[in-house]
Amino acid sequence: MLAPMPHAEPPTSLWLRADDPRPGPRPAHTLEQLAEACVGLADADGLRAVSMRRVAQELGTAAASLYRYVAGKDDLVALMVDRVAAEYRYPPLTGDVRTDVLALAEQARQLHRRHPWLSVAGTTTLGPHSMRYLDHMVGALAPTGLDATATMMGIALLSGWVTTFAAQEAAGLSAPTAGGGAEHITAMLAHGDYPHLAGLLASAGGNAGATPVDNDAAFRAGIEALLFGIAPHP
Repeated sequence: MLAPMPHAEPPTSLWLRADDPRPGPRPAHTLEQLAEACVGLADADGLRAVSMRRVAQELGTAAASLYRYVAGKDDLVALMVDRVAAEYRYPPLTGDVRTDVLALAEQARQLHRRHPWLSVAGTTTLGPHSMRYLDHMVGALAPTGLDATATMMGIALLSGWVTTFAAQEAAGLSAPTAGGGAEHITAMLAHGDYPHLAGLLASAGGNAGATPVDNDAAFRAGIEALLFGIAPHP
């Protein structure tokens, strides 16, 4: 969802273009209306359903008229991602890095659940709502004292974990069934030479997988592991 480092918006940025005065009649629709139409289509039928023609149909206009607002589907995807980012809620920062980052990461996971297409809707153009998300994450990591490069890289890693985890959830994968599940892995040990894996399971006394690991715990563990790598002593 986010690039490692922000760059100055190019002159052709979608949101900057929207602020430019244009000749001709007043636009009949807003970028927000386009975004709502796109998100509705993607939520119902997936990202592939979003096209200039389908969006125009949803708005009751001609596809050609949309080029007054956007240059093509890439712009539509950027609008969609930013529209979904408007669903974040930002409680006051506590100053505790783990608490503040995890609170936002949990929201991000819920956004991906509500909008499964979000995991594959990559865009490098940040709109105003995405910028607010980025700003809040910078604030959440501020107590670590990291420099700008490390902070932005950390945000990229955290966002990447959320996206990857959410994509696996959307595909029906879960922590308890990873690799086929503990029982499957144990059974496979009898059919090949896997000394390191066999040693690990033996050290568990044959109880590997006996303690349930749910997706919620796996998600939080990933965030905490990343935070330890990003800032070992937050």
